[in-house]
Amino acid sequence: MSSHWRTMAGGVMLACALALAGCAAIPGGEPPAVNVADMRMGTAGIFEQQFFVKLRVQNPGERELVLKGVSFDLDLNDKAFARGTSATDAVVPPFGAALVEVETVSTLPGMLRQLSGMTSAGKSPPAMNYRIRGRLHTAGRGAAIPFEEKGEWSLGDAGSGGGK
Repeated sequence: MSSHWRTMAGGVMLACALALAGCAAIPGGEPPAVNVADMRMGTAGIFEQQFFVKLRVQNPGERELVLKGVSFDLDLNDKAFARGTSATDAVVPPFGAALVEVETVSTLPGMLRQLSGMTSAGKSPPAMNYRIRGRLHTAGRGAAIPFEEKGEWSLGDAGSGGGK
């Protein structure tokens, strides 16, 4: 076998191994869906603000998903805002869902970026776009499961629980 064919065969075997490893990290081969269910203010200081973000983790797979931790970054209006991480002992049943609350911290620069964006137009925006991207850390699976969600929160719906 020529070196060209050996290199090509090695590449195909590596791609297959990576694909199988990726599916092994996800119960049933389907990735869970992660959505922002709620966000509330914790403590607020000058240099650091604490929020609690509830994530709804939905498991479309046939096996339970045992979560040991969650980590993510939260952007508001395309600007870095906060970072969250939490150890958890949540179990998401097959074809079920669970809520996971994560402590999230924003710093003074993150808050200032948001305030400058709101005041630069001279009026409050009618909606805020958000993007959350992170990883679900599972028990006994080795690899973390990445997730990402984008949405919009209408500020006019603030009293009614607003959302996407």
